[in-house]
Amino acid sequence: MRKINFSAGPSTLPLEILEQAQKELCDYQGKGYSIMEISHRTKVFEEVHFGAQEKAKKLYGLNDDYEILFLQGGASLQFAMIPMNLALNGVCEYANTGVWTKKAIKEAQILGVNVKTVASSEESNFDHIPRVEFSDNADYAYICSNNTIYGTQYQNYPKTKTPLIVDASSDFFSRKVDFSNIAL
Repeated sequence: MRKINFSAGPSTLPLEILEQAQKELCDYQGKGYSIMEISHRTKVFEEVHFGAQEKAKKLYGLNDDYEILFLQGGASLQFAMIPMNLALNGVCEYANTGVWTKKAIKEAQILGVNVKTVASSEESNFDHIPRVEFSDNADYAYICSNNTIYGTQYQNYPKTKTPLIVDASSDFFSRKVDFSNIAL
């Protein structure tokens, strides 16, 4: 009997999915090699890559105005990559809602970005999502959509004229999202 995982983050997967992944780990689609053993320049890899992009767009209901990026390092690497690439004038605004936004704020500050914390629920141990209003003149506005450690989640993303960056590492594909106001 399989155990059920109720911890934050990863969850129990259906046995059929695990068995298919196990089988294809050594022999991807009967090709005689693992997907991990092929060059990223092959047709097989491109089919996987572009197919995954199309499936992600379909799941989110996105058209070709949007791009799907598969990036290395997860959210932690993006804490640095976002300000390195988007802090054009060096002023960025963050809503501090927990551990992950605190790490993102710290990383941006290390890079010399003028970080403005425009909302925070730290004074109450992050027990709620604070009301946030971003200005119209920052390089970007940053939120973490789901704070697994504290059990809080944005039900609706803030509307802003500033490009909105959403760290949705722990809740992507878990609900319908209006991407019309999200830059990244």
